[in-house]
Amino acid sequence: MKDSLLNKLIFILLCSYVLIDAAKGPQYNSVRVRGMGGAFVAVADDRNALYYNPAGLNLINRFGNFEENPDMGYLPRQRFEFKLVGVSVLLPANEITYVQNVCGTSRKITLGNAIKSTLLFDFGYFNFGNIKYCPDIMDIFPDELADMSDSLKAHQGLADSLARIDRQPIEIGVQVSVLEFAMHNFGLAIWMNTRVAPWIETGVYMPYFGYEPVQVDAVVQTAMAFSPVDNWSVGVGLKTVKRARTPSYEFITINYRESKDSLLDRWDDIKGEYTDIGKIFDDITFGFDFGALYQLTREVRLGTSLRNVFFSNLAGESITPNLTIGVAYSPMILQSNDWWGRKVNFAADYDDIIDGTVGDMFFSHLNIGAEIDQVILPSPTKKMPLLWRAMFGVLGGAAFGTVGYLVGGDDFGLIGLGVGSLSGIDFGSGGDLLHGSLGFGIEGGYWAATGALKFSAIETRFSSYAEERGLRTGQKGQRFWAFELNAGF
Repeated sequence: MKDSLLNKLIFILLCSYVLIDAAKGPQYNSVRVRGMGGAFVAVADDRNALYYNPAGLNLINRFGNFEENPDMGYLPRQRFEFKLVGVSVLLPANEITYVQNVCGTSRKITLGNAIKSTLLFDFGYFNFGNIKYCPDIMDIFPDELADMSDSLKAHQGLADSLARIDRQPIEIGVQVSVLEFAMHNFGLAIWMNTRVAPWIETGVYMPYFGYEPVQVDAVVQTAMAFSPVDNWSVGVGLKTVKRARTPSYEFITINYRESKDSLLDRWDDIKGEYTDIGKIFDDITFGFDFGALYQLTREVRLGTSLRNVFFSNLAGESITPNLTIGVAYSPMILQSNDWWGRKVNFAADYDDIIDGTVGDMFFSHLNIGAEIDQVILPSPTKKMPLLWRAMFGVLGGAAFGTVGYLVGGDDFGLIGLGVGSLSGIDFGSGGDLLHGSLGFGIEGGYWAATGALKFSAIETRFSSYAEERGLRTGQKGQRFWAFELNAGF
């Protein structure tokens, strides 16, 4: 009976259809996962399992739990995860440098400069309020946008330097997680993401502006997992997706006023999709995610997932499911589940197998990554009885919240109160005071790296990775910097 059930689950995961011209479904961009090369389908050991392999929810509170899973007791224990809010910002690395060179920015904002300033304790570098942005352009920028062509004619040197970003889309992405919760065999998330890509045509006689198609996805998803037989975990997820799209647009500076009205109308249409009660439930589409994990040995795990399976069109487009297979290796000798918890993973995925738009080369689909996660400063309440932890949680929440309110001042006092209270409660529940992680990898032929610090309930993370914009690996890579801030347990 169990073998029959297992065979059916494997059949569902491996049987799919190929739609070469179809669009992609909603994609949650985990800054952690992208920074370790996108190789995660067999790791799937935290709330990100909800987005990459729902079978991984079965691993939460099994790792590090000798009662539930003696073989995996050597790994750090993760009982549950609750994220109240998370914000990720995606910035195009190369294009930022190009724009700074054209603008003559008074201080270069680069990853290298940020690292150097941090090592030299020059934290004044991060005071972005004192930067004079784009002085070379702002000094000659006309009062009326329609006069831009005349201004460029009078400053030919600037017009020539603008050619470096001529018709180059400047991709900027924002992802907001309203709520994330993951526990043993269950997960729930509400999130939204979008990308905009404005560009400029720097023709001297008639400069004009535009942007690529804008797409906004709002997603509510949940997933469940279970273990049908020993060493196997399977999961299934359901997602509700609301997608709003607006086509590309371009406008000439001499028609700025008319174009501005059109832009405002488009913005009102998108905003109305998510705020108008009469429209908010229109065009909602349901999709499914499937996943499986097999614990081959104590240290090696195999995984596969089939995500974004839609049986109807999403915003008028057919969606190609994402089929991925992978392997993860967690050597026992490098792990620790004591006060100074440590987790080390090595992983490889063959990603998005049936998507013909990714590229026709082997490395376009191959992701390889590694990461280390280390407790730097454990909480003294970790081993205390529940009553004592509760008392410290109440006192810590009140103390941290008061400090946060005072530091936040008139503008951000309430935010500081909330963040401080979360940190104090996390301290009381035994959460580690300071946590750090590093990761690196190769995604689709391009290097990736990530680093994070978590102080109690507040986590900040930075990652760098690249996406292919050409037809094959190495043809036209687009590198991004991703910044993330999370608050929760």
